[in-house]
Amino acid sequence: MEYKAKDKYFSMLRAYEKLKKISTNNGNTISLTDPNDVADNFFTICYHFKDWLKKDTSINLVENVEDFIKKSKSLVLAADYCNSFKHAGLNREPRSGKVIEKVNRHIRLDLTPTGFVGSGRLELTISGEKYDSFLLATECLKEWEQFLKKSKVSFI
Repeated sequence: MEYKAKDKYFSMLRAYEKLKKISTNNGNTISLTDPNDVADNFFTICYHFKDWLKKDTSINLVENVEDFIKKSKSLVLAADYCNSFKHAGLNREPRSGKVIEKVNRHIRLDLTPTGFVGSGRLELTISGEKYDSFLLATECLKEWEQFLKKSKVSFI
């Protein structure tokens, strides 16, 4: 079977759009688990996109993708988040050198003349520093775009 990085890239973009919707305007529905579910999905796809890039024989990468992730402030945090929740805690030192201490869920309901607009975000506390999951996801996408541009890879 062929595993095309393009497929995983577009899957990552769809997961990002779901995270964006939950984080900004989910209409008149929101559940307490939505922020966790969509963040987990995005960061898992985002981090594992590297595997698809490495295995897609139609792509010639200019830079080692693992080295790139190590140098990226956002992608290294995504790796730690993904692996922490995938394995029920990290079994080795975090890539970032930082510890995920806490994940807080924030649900917001904004009243409108016709009801309410719901949104939800995760706030990650990593070694004492707070990160908004949607903003971190946005930074991850920017980092991947830079990597793809440097490698002259376009999926459009």
